[in-house]
Amino acid sequence: MKSAIKAALLSSTTLACSLYGMGTAYAQSNVTLYGLIDESLNYVSNEGGHSAVMQTSGNVQGSRWGIKGTEDLGGGYQAIFTLENGFALNTGALGQGGLEFGRQAFVGLATPAGTITLGRQYDFLLYLYSMTNLYGAGTYGFHLGDYDRLGGERLNNVIAYQSTTFYGLKVGVLYAPGGQPGHLAAGSAQSYGISYSRGNLNLAAAYTSVNNTTITPATTIGVPDLFGTPQSGTIVLDRISTVAAGGSYRFGPALLHGVYSLTDMKSGSSTAVLSTWEGGITYWLTPAVSVLGGYAYSKLNEARWGQYMLSANYFLSKQTDLYALLNYEHVHGDNVRATLFTATPSNGGNQTIVSLGIRHRF
Repeated sequence: MKSAIKAALLSSTTLACSLYGMGTAYAQSNVTLYGLIDESLNYVSNEGGHSAVMQTSGNVQGSRWGIKGTEDLGGGYQAIFTLENGFALNTGALGQGGLEFGRQAFVGLATPAGTITLGRQYDFLLYLYSMTNLYGAGTYGFHLGDYDRLGGERLNNVIAYQSTTFYGLKVGVLYAPGGQPGHLAAGSAQSYGISYSRGNLNLAAAYTSVNNTTITPATTIGVPDLFGTPQSGTIVLDRISTVAAGGSYRFGPALLHGVYSLTDMKSGSSTAVLSTWEGGITYWLTPAVSVLGGYAYSKLNEARWGQYMLSANYFLSKQTDLYALLNYEHVHGDNVRATLFTATPSNGGNQTIVSLGIRHRF
């Protein structure tokens, strides 16, 4: 069945390409259909004072399907593209605010000196994703509101450059114009990243700044006020910027990983700073079974958060695994409510989510 679906979709892609005049050039091209389906059953201890049981799509990794392709232009040059759709498996709804290709949508040119891409893309804080607990702990393990963007956030209208890897070193830079006449900086964004890999060691650092974006701190991180005033709705920030650094080291069946992020939020003359330290260990009990334990500590004004993460994965094959997750958050602060990422705020300082799920890649 899976082969039949792939064949049908790829046949449609081939036909569409021929209609647009690719002709004999298609013979030098490669188009790949890929995807991932992730669904879990979750118990939430406290959402507004009540427990809940629910299904969640994309708990560990967002459910998606995509098409990516390359065309060999000769001389080490390639034309490349990626179109990636996100969706909720339990409802069939489009993800990323209903965008058709909300996860990624870009076209570019790969050269011996690096890759240039245009479109909707991740910023370079993504360099640190594999060094966090998030890959094992899932969406509910994201740092507060994912304000530091380490969970993988996208930007529109991106012009990006990534170098080739040179002695383990890679750098990236991007700019996203806001497109507002007479206001060059309004709605714009910029990001810079650097990563280094040598043997079992991986290091990365990145900076991203976004102008004129919005946050809802009462519902996303559970704080009743920000910038010294009560905040119950949406806040338009002049700028939000994050700098982060992290690393991982693998020895035998164990992988140690840790990151630090500092997020600066500015509105008028007021500033709020959110900082997060995180560390964890992933251990492979067998080639098919891995476990993760991690902790993250966050600080914003006088509030303090502690996030505890435990997970276990059992791989039935290279493409399919079962997982169990435990995410717990405890907060200290006046009238601050524990709020794990994407969950409804609790009515107190604690929230626990237990998840059992399955993930399949194709």
